[in-house]
Amino acid sequence: MRENTLAFEKFLEERKIPMNKGMNIDDVTIFAFPDKLTINGVEKPVLGGGDTRRAVISLTDDDTLADIYIFHITSVPEKDDKINLYKVFNDLNSTYKYISFFEDQGVVSAKSSIPFNGNFNAEIVFETLSVMFHAVEEEYAKIRTSLNLIA
Repeated sequence: MRENTLAFEKFLEERKIPMNKGMNIDDVTIFAFPDKLTINGVEKPVLGGGDTRRAVISLTDDDTLADIYIFHITSVPEKDDKINLYKVFNDLNSTYKYISFFEDQGVVSAKSSIPFNGNFNAEIVFETLSVMFHAVEEEYAKIRTSLNLIA
């Protein structure tokens, strides 16, 4: 058990990818980008770090599933009618077969799940995150427009 977590840690270390690891009480190991890195004395935000577009990879301790999230793509105004947003979600979730866009407690996020059965591939997990970031960037204006917000 937790072989996928160890393989993913090794993948990150070999490529010097800065992700923080944390344990969850639900038998899940969480990886997330730090908010900022200091490079040559200069503090820089990390792609996927910070309060917006928080990237998280969750690996189950039974080695069967990787859930990949991009949290906080945008906020939904409290008084907003969400019908147009949900229409956009339907369109996006049909277009992107492996990515689900959703709203929870006024925050728009995206999720992808990859099942594994003894065939874990850390590169596929990380590539999926990259594809998700591209999709979010591509569709950001459409999501914001559905909420009558300036893109």
